[in-house]
Amino acid sequence: MGELLSKVIPLSLGAAISPTVLALELLILSGKRAKARASMFLLGILLVFSAITAFGLLLSHTTSTSPAQVSITKTVDVVAGSLLLLLALGTILRSFVHDSVAPVGGETKDAKTPGLMSAFLLGLAIMVTNFSTILLYIPAMRSISASGIATPDKAAAVAIALLLATAPILFIYGFAVGFPKIATPPLNKLRGSIDRHQRTIGIVIEVIFGAYLMFKAFR
Repeated sequence: MGELLSKVIPLSLGAAISPTVLALELLILSGKRAKARASMFLLGILLVFSAITAFGLLLSHTTSTSPAQVSITKTVDVVAGSLLLLLALGTILRSFVHDSVAPVGGETKDAKTPGLMSAFLLGLAIMVTNFSTILLYIPAMRSISASGIATPDKAAAVAIALLLATAPILFIYGFAVGFPKIATPPLNKLRGSIDRHQRTIGIVIEVIFGAYLMFKAFR
C-alpha cells in the first residue's frame, strides 16, 4: 500500500493544480447566485472526475502484477508524459505569438450569468478539456488498478487520490460558502494571482509531471 501511494499521491497532487478550473470557480463565486451556481459547477466537475476514475480503473481489471501489466502501465506513463510535455511546448510556442490564456473575465460569457444549467455544463466542459489533469489522474488510477493489493486497499487508494485531486476546488467552495464574509478578500486576491500566472503554473506542472512520468516509465 505504501509503495502504491508513493506513486499515486504525486500524480493526484499534480492533477489537483488546474489554474483554469480554479479561476472559473472563483469567478462564479463572485457572481450572481454564487452558492447555487458554484454547487452546479462543482457537480459537473465531480461527475467528470467519476468518469475518469472509472475509465482509469478499467484500463486494467486485474489483481496481477504480471510483466504484461507492468508493460501496459509503462506505456500509459510514456503516453501521458509525452502528451504533457507536448502541451507545455505548445503553450510556450503560442506565448511567442500571442497570449494563449485569456483573462478569466473573458473566458466565458456565461461565467457570471445566473443560469444553473450553464454552470453545470461549464463544469462538465472545463473538466473534459482539462487535459493536464486527465493525463495525470488516469496514470494514478491505472497504477491502482494494476496493483496486487487487496480490493479494500484499492478502494482506499482511489478515495485518497480523488480527495487529493479535488481538494483545491472543494476547499475553495467550502470556504466561500461556509464563511462568505471572511473568504471574499483572500479569494479575490487568489483569483488575481491565478489570472496573472495561469500560463506559468500550467507549464511548470506539465513539464515537471511529464518528466516524472517518463522517468517513472524508464527507470
